Amino acid sequence: MRARLALAGLLYAACAPGDQTVTVGPGLSFSPPGVTVAPGEKVTWNWAAGPHSSTSNAATGPEVWDSGVLLTGSFDHVFTTPGTYPYYCSVHSFPGGTAMNGVVEVIAPATPTPSSTPTATPGPFTAPAIPAVGDAGRFVLALGLVAAALSLLLFPRAR
Repeated sequence: MRARLALAGLLYAACAPGDQTVTVGPGLSFSPPGVTVAPGEKVTWNWAAGPHSSTSNAATGPEVWDSGVLLTGSFDHVFTTPGTYPYYCSVHSFPGGTAMNGVVEVIAPATPTPSSTPTATPGPFTAPAIPAVGDAGRFVLALGLVAAALSLLLFPRAR
């Protein structure tokens, strides 16, 4: 069970979104138009050409930002709350528009739920446990096999 949780954690870490960068412009574009982050991660908008803004569609709520109109430079926002957050350029579009809009998806990592391990029900036959053998045990077993093979070779049965 712990091994599964550790593996899930490693897989998430390998696939986790991480901080993201969006290029603003040139033209009427955010590139890429959609990014995914986890809570606590940052999106940085870098201006390739202006004038543009990165403005959240929502004026209130858990994730509200507005870079103001910029010609150059960058602006960033750290996202803390899972959800979908559309945004737009206040110069070239509007909330819900299509001219210059984007979206940030904040996804919390999945928490694996422990599953119960079924208890083995003994059937009509239960195999005995095989004890572990060390180097000495393997040596004695090898000698026994060699002795059995030699006895079969040296003293074949008459048919």
